Amino acid sequence: MKALRFHEYGGPEVLKIEDVPTPEPGAGEVLVRVSGSGINPVDWKIREGEAKERFPATFPATVGFEYSGTIEKLGDGVEGFSVGDEIYGIEHAGTCADYLVTKPGGFALKPPSMDLPDSGGIPLAALTAWQALFDQGGLQSGQKVLVHAGTGGVGTFAIQFAKWAGAYVYSTGSSNRLDTLQDLGADRPIDYKADRFEDIAKDVDLVLDLVGGETAERSMSCLKPGGVLVSTVGATPQAEGKNSKAFMMEASPEQLSKIADLIQDLKVRPVIDAVVPLIRAVEAQKESQEGHVMGKLVVDVRR
Repeated sequence: MKALRFHEYGGPEVLKIEDVPTPEPGAGEVLVRVSGSGINPVDWKIREGEAKERFPATFPATVGFEYSGTIEKLGDGVEGFSVGDEIYGIEHAGTCADYLVTKPGGFALKPPSMDLPDSGGIPLAALTAWQALFDQGGLQSGQKVLVHAGTGGVGTFAIQFAKWAGAYVYSTGSSNRLDTLQDLGADRPIDYKADRFEDIAKDVDLVLDLVGGETAERSMSCLKPGGVLVSTVGATPQAEGKNSKAFMMEASPEQLSKIADLIQDLKVRPVIDAVVPLIRAVEAQKESQEGHVMGKLVVDVRR
C-alpha cells in the first residue's frame, strides 16, 4: 500500500510517498480502507520536531491524525460494526495511507450525506471545537463567546456549535473573510488587523484561543469576572477573578456521533477548502503551514 511518511525531522522535503506492507487487524481492532485524511497544523509541527515533547515521532513515521474510510476487516471481539461500514475518526498517527488499523474507541459512523473523502477533514477540528466549548468552557445558551481564527478548521466548527447552543458569537478573522464569519453564524465578525478585538468583545463568558501569545494575553480583558479562556495552543495567561486553561482533544465516538447528527440535520456544515490527491499531499501540507486555509484541507488517498 501507499503511505505518506518521513524518516527524520525537517521541512516538507522529508515527506515521501512510499510502498509499505498492508497491516492486519488484531483482536479488538479493525482494518480501514482509508478514503480521506485531514491535514492539520499538528502534522507539520510534528514533522519539524516542534511538537516532539507531546507527540514524539517513531521513524519512519506516517502522517495523519484523522481519517474517513470503509471497514474492510474486523478483528476478533469487535462488535457494533460491520464490514462495509463508512466511518470517520481519530488515530494517533498514520492516517495518510491506503489502510489503517484502529480501534472502535476512536471512530463512529460518518455523516451519511457527506462524501467519504470529505468526512476525513471533520474529526480532529470538530472534536477540538466541541470539547473546548462544552467540556472545557461549559458554554450555555445566552452566553457570549469570542472565537479567534474563526475561518480555520477548529474555528469554523466552533462558531457553528456555539450558535447551535444559543450563544452570542464574536469571531476574529481577516478583512476578506468577515462575510464568511457571518455566514457561519458569527453575530459580530471582527477584523483582527483593523480593529482591537478587546474594544468590541466585552464581558464575554468564554474565549476560545486558537492563536496564543499576545492574542491570549489581550483576550483576558474581554472576559467577565468568572469567565474562562480555553486554549488549544499551550500555556495560558492568568488574571485575577478569571480562569484560563489549556487542553488536548481526546477521541470520543459519542461526540463524533452527535456531530454527525448535527451535520446530517443541516445544523452544522463542514468547511472543506479542497480535497487533493495523495500525489499533492506534500503541497497541501505546505499550504496548511502557511496558515491561509479556509476550513480544512483533505487528502483523498484513493486518488
